[in-house]
Amino acid sequence: MFSGVLFDFSGTLFDDKSVLDPARATIGDDTITRVLSVVDSPEGIEARRGCDVSRERHRAVWTTLIAEAGPYSTEVVGAIYRALTDPAAWTPYPDTARVVTALHERGVRVGVVSNIGWDIRPALADAGVLDVLDTVVLSCEHGVEKPDPALFALACDKLGLEPGSVLYVGDDPVKDGAAVRAGMPVYLLPSERSATRDRGLVAVLELAQR
Repeated sequence: MFSGVLFDFSGTLFDDKSVLDPARATIGDDTITRVLSVVDSPEGIEARRGCDVSRERHRAVWTTLIAEAGPYSTEVVGAIYRALTDPAAWTPYPDTARVVTALHERGVRVGVVSNIGWDIRPALADAGVLDVLDTVVLSCEHGVEKPDPALFALACDKLGLEPGSVLYVGDDPVKDGAAVRAGMPVYLLPSERSATRDRGLVAVLELAQR
């Protein structure tokens, strides 16, 4: 049985595919589609490497990529970036609150570890889980990001638990899978996901009981 569980945020507890959907109506579907094609291209992914170590770097990298997708005006770039980092635009999977709350009620210490360039706590609060979390560890607040094992070790320390007793749950084999380098067991969720369907987090309840 695990004494603690740490979750990734994007693609694990909250959907990462629909974040900019609300912006399509106000900014334009073609614009959002074009921006995503740039930021998710091999070159865009490479440019984003290391951008989550601070809020300033995250904003600088993302706004540069957004602008290059156009070019777009400063106003449009700012609107897209605000939409991306708007807590209200991030949708929790239907089973997120249910599973996180159940773990808390069973006495399991629970936290979130995220590579992120902005404060996700308002999104966690809106989802009804912030109050039952024992820690929230964000890369932009500590100057280190996954797959560096130091971020996982820091989160375990904040839980007050040894890494071997904490299950890490994520969706990225490279970034989240690196928790094993910190001595943690890892459970990776399937890549297929939708904001309207359970993420499969109930399996975590079963694993935590073993």
